[in-house]
Parts: sequence; C-alpha cells; structure tokens
Amino acid sequence: MTTKQTWIVVTKSRPLEGCDIDIDGCEFYFADAYVSLPGEIGGAKALSSVLEKVQKKLEDDRFELAEVKMCMQFLPEEWVDQTDGVYPMHELASSSLDTDDVILGGYRSEEIQELFLYHHNVKELEAE
Repeated sequence: MTTKQTWIVVTKSRPLEGCDIDIDGCEFYFADAYVSLPGEIGGAKALSSVLEKVQKKLEDDRFELAEVKMCMQFLPEEWVDQTDGVYPMHELASSSLDTDDVILGGYRSEEIQELFLYHHNVKELEAE
C-alpha cells in the first residue's frame, strides 16, 4: 500500500474575468489549499507537484495565483485548529487524502485574512 502525504498551501489570488466569487470587491482573495501526494514523491518534485495542482485548482475557479503565503507538509499532530470555520483543517486534509483532489477551505477577503495567524509550534518529544 502506498502511503500519502498532505500539504497545506496558503494562497493569495486575483479573480479573473468570469470569476463568480466576489466577497467584498477585493483585489485579492486568500484560501487554504490541502493537497495530497503519493508518499514516494519528495523534495523539490513534491513542491512543484503541489504548486501545479493548486494553480490548476485556482484557474478552474477563475483565479490567478499571485503569491504563495505558506507551503508546507501537513502533519496532523503538529496542527491545532483554533478557527470557527465550517470545516476544521484536519477534516479538509483528510478529505484531500480520501479524494486525491485539492480541497480548498473557502475563499476569504483581505480583511478576513488579516485576522488569521498561522502558528507552527516545534516541541521536543521526550524519549520513552
């Protein structure tokens, strides 16, 4: 059985002509994308694969990727979701693994993005 990995990519995107999403007329929108990859893909190839998949998903939604704010492997035990979102980040990551698709956590405006803070803790584990 092939193991899979999940990545989280925080994107800043510009709506293109024909885009149906208009939250508040912002120039940019932000989204968290959860991407699954086969476990054997690693290094630079993993990064390029993740970004290609995210860019394709955004283009399908009529967005142009303007900036990648964050891109890292999503290890569930390292993340605590403290948002009031409809779908918790662990659920979105699992959905990406189950479907092999890019799952977006929904688009948010620049104003809402200013309220988000991503905090990744590193802690030393005690040996048993």
